[in-house]
Order: sequence, then structure tokens, then C-alpha cells
Amino acid sequence: MAQNQFKLLGTRRFLPLFVTQIVAVFSRNMYKNGLIVILAFRMAEEEANTLINIAISLMILPYFLFSSLAGQISDKFDKSKLIRIYKLTEIGIGIVGIIAMFTQHYALSLVVFFCYGTSSTLFSAAKFSLIPQQLNRSELLAGNALIQMGSFIGTLTGTIVGTILVGFTHPGQHGLTFIAVILIFMALIGFLASCAIPKAPPSSPKLHINWNPVAHVIRVMYLAWQTPPVFYSIFAISWFWLTITAFLAQIPNFTRDTLGGNEDVITFLLSSLTVGTALGSLLCNWLSRGRIESGLVPLGAIGITCAGLALGLQSDSFQTLPNANPTQFFNHHGSYWILLNMALLGIFGGIFTVPLYAMIQDRSSVKIRSQIIAISNMVNALFMVTATLVSITFLDILKISIPKYFIIIALLNLIVVTLIFAKLPEFIMRGLLLLPARILYRVNQKGLDQIPREGPALIISNHISFLDPIILADTVERYVRFIAHPKIYKSRLLRCILHMSDAIPIGLDLDDPNSRERTYKTIVESLENGELLCIFPEGKISEDGELQPFLKDLEEILKRKSVPVIPIALHGAGSQAENSVQQFKKKRKRRLFPEVLVIAGQPVESINTDSESLQKQMRDLKEN
Repeated sequence: MAQNQFKLLGTRRFLPLFVTQIVAVFSRNMYKNGLIVILAFRMAEEEANTLINIAISLMILPYFLFSSLAGQISDKFDKSKLIRIYKLTEIGIGIVGIIAMFTQHYALSLVVFFCYGTSSTLFSAAKFSLIPQQLNRSELLAGNALIQMGSFIGTLTGTIVGTILVGFTHPGQHGLTFIAVILIFMALIGFLASCAIPKAPPSSPKLHINWNPVAHVIRVMYLAWQTPPVFYSIFAISWFWLTITAFLAQIPNFTRDTLGGNEDVITFLLSSLTVGTALGSLLCNWLSRGRIESGLVPLGAIGITCAGLALGLQSDSFQTLPNANPTQFFNHHGSYWILLNMALLGIFGGIFTVPLYAMIQDRSSVKIRSQIIAISNMVNALFMVTATLVSITFLDILKISIPKYFIIIALLNLIVVTLIFAKLPEFIMRGLLLLPARILYRVNQKGLDQIPREGPALIISNHISFLDPIILADTVERYVRFIAHPKIYKSRLLRCILHMSDAIPIGLDLDDPNSRERTYKTIVESLENGELLCIFPEGKISEDGELQPFLKDLEEILKRKSVPVIPIALHGAGSQAENSVQQFKKKRKRRLFPEVLVIAGQPVESINTDSESLQKQMRDLKEN
């Protein structure tokens, strides 16, 4: 059962980092949007647009220049000390930024933008690799959800405060003074909060810094590619940033040209998207019961596509208003649907990204975790820049309307994520299992932390219902590849599901004497590739609930490859062992959500055990 994720805010392991993050994002966005508004309203349009584009580019450029270095530094040194240094430098950046604003020295302001981008690049690599170091694995998803929520709330409030205060910068008004005071105050709060972050010893203290960023990026991406869930999660997150940037960048023009709203309506739409993303991030912990659940990713992907399509279709038929304020906009038919679709886009975006960040942190090698996260940030920046090129292609060259552009982006999202899911079936299979497993049963588990987090292993389980694979696939956090008995393949539906889940059939071709031998070789190859396999050694569902004799296939598998073997006992999943009176009583007393207990025993090496010993161990688990 998921614990209350907000309890993390009461721990020193998390609260200082959370405060440091939210004030940094707030300060950066307050300064950025304040300056952008000044440039937009105090300069000629052409000159202002040039400077704004340069300023935004200078905040992204450091991710390309320094991500490689940022990841290596974070792995080599204590992350808490590095974060304190980064936050201390932000005080100086804020002071220079204030001077640039008061003197209207726009060239100096561009330098400040670059410095803020550099600080963000360095801090991001340390921050995301610090989370799994300070939190327990069961807290990882909740921690990422809160960090993402804080980021979007800080972005929203910083944007609004900066925009409002810049409106009071005319002669005799003190908007710039307020910006200066808030900027320095927030920088000091961030530094003081960083001082409370517990020590985080380096994961690779003997690491030699590679000063060639191209060679280093290629090396890290190759290492990530060797762990497919990490590699494809990086690109899934980057694709999300391309998608969300494509929508975000068009909101001002969309509001003005399609909806006919004024600047205040823009704020409502941005707020709806941002609050939706924060809410979706928080929902992840509840939907996944606090576990790192890759099955949420397809749900988020489908939701993004549906919300994007609905937004495009709804706005395409929206009657453009004449520079409407929020009251006039909300009195118009269809306005609430626009706002709702914008919020849903954010909600499903949060559900999509939080598990992916947690998967990268959880499954990356500890020694290169910061480097992988840093390179992921660089790829994110690359995709965000690509989003600009995509919008130029569709809107400026092909002259597509913004609503139709939203529809195209939503459909592209469906195509790209489908390709990613095809490369990593874990996403789609856990997504398909998530809903029935959560609806049909209430699962409690004990001892599953004994299953190795990575590397080859074999699960053996008793078999009491046809839903046992669904329960195990949902309960075990790693992707489980099942070894299936050929009788199961007689059902077309089960055959289709097993093929989709890449199950290994035991001797499927009964007329071929070599069929079983090929199966054993496939099992050994899978274990050598570091996969987690599961077999039901009874070979069929128990008719009386008692443990049945194990098939000889298990003995053959055990002697082929030395791997940890984890016995698991299932209780209460709906045994078929009931006489007519018992069946009648059970039907009468059946609960809407029956409880299932999954208990894992101590792992044993396959070369040190046999079928008889494992059967005794599983019988003890069932009885005790």
C-alpha cells in the first residue's frame, strides 16, 4: 500500500533538497519572464524578438556544453557539497542580474541567462542522482513526484510573480526593487536549505574526468544502451519534453489568434497545464501503490494523445473572440473544455514522466548514475530545440493552423511512444496488467525485496489460478519473463498474450524431440542476458490447493545455469479445490476485492539445490 508521500517533507533526507529545488526554479523563472516582458514592451518588436530568442537559447546552451562534465563531477564528489557551491554561486548570479536590470544592460542580462542555465545544468545532475542516494527504494517514486510537483509550481509562481512585478517598473514605481529583494532572499533561502542536505558520499571517487564531451557522451549512451529500460526511458522522457514544448510554445499565439483571449487568459491556460502536471505527478504514488511502476507510462502516453487530440479538435471549432478577458472567455461556449483538456495534458504528462525518472535512477549503475542523468538532460535539451524546428516546419512553412498542429503532435506522440514500447515490451505488458490486477484483487506481499534488483534470477511459484502470472507480474517490480507449459498455448487468447509478453514455451512442438532442448538453450541465454524468469513447476493449476509434484523440466533448468532461485508462495487467489458446499459458502461470502498474499522465501543458488528441496521450501512457505 502506498504511504503518504508528503511525509517525506518532514524528513531531513528530502525537505532541504525540495526547498532548494523549488526556490531555484522560482528565482530563475521570475528573472527570466520579468526580463522577457521588459524586452517585449520596451524595445522595437524585431529587436525584442531577437534578444528573447537569444536569451532563451543561452539558458539551454549549457546543457549541451556542460552536461558531460556535470555528471562526472557529481559522481566524483560529495553531491551535498556540490549543491552548496552551486547555490552559493546563484547568490552572485542574482546580484549581477539585478544590476543588469536596473542599468538596462541587456548584454549583461544575457550573460546572467547563460549563468543561470549553467547552474541549472550542474544542479540537475547532482539533484536527480542524490534522490536515490538519500531515499529508500520504496520512497523513490514519491520523491520524484514531489520534486516534479515543486518544479512546476516554482515555474508557475515565478512566471506569474515576475510578469506582475515588471508591470510596476514605470517611473515612481518599485517593481524592480521588489524583484531584487525577492531574488536575493530566495537565493539565500536556497543556500541555507542546501546546507541542511545530509552528506552524500561520491559513488566514483577515483573517476578520471574525461574532458572530451563527445567521446564521453558516446561512452555513457553505450553503457545506458546495455540496460534497455534506462536507454529507452531517456528517449521517452526527451520525447515528452519535445511534445510539451510544442504545446507550451504555442499557447500565447494560440490564445491570441485561435481563442481571441488577452494576456490574462494566457496565464489561466499556463496555470492549468502546470497545475495539471503537478497533480499528475502526485497521482503516480497512489496509482502505483508507491512502487516504481513502468505500467503507468502507457497510461500517461495514451492520455497525452487523447488530451492533445481533444484540445486540437475542440479549439478548431472554437469561435474566436475579440481580445476577451478571462470573464468573457469563460462565458463563451467551449472555454471550460479547452481549460480541462489543457489540465489533462499536464496530468497525463506527470503520470508519464515520474515513473521514467524513477526507473532511470533505480536501474542505472550507481557508479555512473549522475553521468547518465546528465546526458539525459542534454538529450532533453536537444529534443526541446527540435520542437522549435518542428513548429517552424508545420506552422511557418506548411501553414498549418495551431489546432491542427496540436492534432498532428498528439498523433506523432502515439506513433513514437508505440515504437518505444515495441522496443521494450515491459511498458505495455505492465500497463495491460496494471488495471485488471488492481481491480480484481487486493495484493499484499512479503519478502519480495529478496528478489535481486538486477542480474539473472529464477522465480518458482505454486499455481492456484489462471491469474497467477498477472498477480506476479504486477507484484514483482522487475519485468518478469514467464516460462509457459505448452497446454496453455491451446487458448488463442492466452497464446496471443504470451507471445506479446515474450514468454518461453517449454517444448511447444511435441512432435519434435529437440524442441525441449531448444527451450533450455533459450532459458540459459535469457539468464545470461540478466533476465528475471518465472516458472510454475507444477505445470498446471492445482485442483485441491495442495502443492503438486514438480515437473522434471525444473531439475534440468537448475543444473544448466547457476543463478539465484527465489521460491514464492501464493495464498488466496481462488483455488479450484472446493466441494459444492464450500463453493456455495464461498460464493455467498465472496468479497468484492479478495485479498491475495504473495510470500517470497530466501534465495538459493540453483547449483546448491534441487526440485525436492525447493518443493519443501515452498510447502513451508504455504503452511507458515
